[in-house]
Amino acid sequence: MATPPSISDDKPRWLTHTEAADLVGVSYNTIAYWARRGLLQPQKERRTLSNGTVREVLVFDSDAVMKLARRRNANGVNDVDETAASAFEMFEAGRSIREVVIKLRKAPERIEALHEQWLSCGGSELVLNAVARRELADLVGSFDGVADLVQRVAEMANRLAEMANRSATAEASNKPSER
Repeated sequence: MATPPSISDDKPRWLTHTEAADLVGVSYNTIAYWARRGLLQPQKERRTLSNGTVREVLVFDSDAVMKLARRRNANGVNDVDETAASAFEMFEAGRSIREVVIKLRKAPERIEALHEQWLSCGGSELVLNAVARRELADLVGSFDGVADLVQRVAEMANRLAEMANRSATAEASNKPSER
């Protein structure tokens, strides 16, 4: 009687498209694309399906699939890095934490932590959301960015100070002298 293969056998485990995709977290189409490009060499194997039908299917060496998956992420970019970069870009564009959570499909706690990091990197100095920009534009006129807004507010403050000085001078000159 033959013994079933054990996990410690040196023989590679052969995976279907779906099994290979699930193993490395890519789509079925990515596995098929890698096979078309010659990055994976599938073999045909007869498998019994759940309904009892025997079919010939393409299978892939699990070791080769894993090597490709590691090489694909060899540039050092991972999901955490991509999430942080995307979140920072969205915060720069004035998006709310809620909008970022929805767009990136990440937990609010993670996005809130990224928002705190963005703020500590000086992010809040660089952006005005759309509502704040509209309200401020109604008050001070259109502006290109935060630096332009600060310049306009400084000019308005100077004009206001000049008007206050003129008003005080006019009041002093209109007041009868007390002698």
